[in-house]
Amino acid sequence: MKREQDQLEKKLWEERQAIKKKHEEKVKVAKTKASMVGAGGLSKHEADMFSDAVRKELQKFDAERAVPAWDGLVAKQQAVLEALAVPTMFVTSSTSDVEKQQRVMQVLQNVVSS
Repeated sequence: MKREQDQLEKKLWEERQAIKKKHEEKVKVAKTKASMVGAGGLSKHEADMFSDAVRKELQKFDAERAVPAWDGLVAKQQAVLEALAVPTMFVTSSTSDVEKQQRVMQVLQNVVSS
């Protein structure tokens, strides 16, 4: 389970970094074009537009890709642990229940790693 979680975290991180890199490339191209026409660089308005665009795309990624992927993994892990009869484990999104489950998992991780 931990390996699957690590893989998801890595994949989501890489996807997020790819979004940032794509926007950095757009900024680089815009700066090059600006210097070619003698503008000397991006205006504050252009820089703000690029900044807003990357922020919005990252927010969209988080809301539409990262959070649903993470929630799906959590639900899958909860179901597996419930099937194994681990105390307090069942599929839920309740904050208080999830916090209890996290505490139980911390105890289990400490027991397993000892």
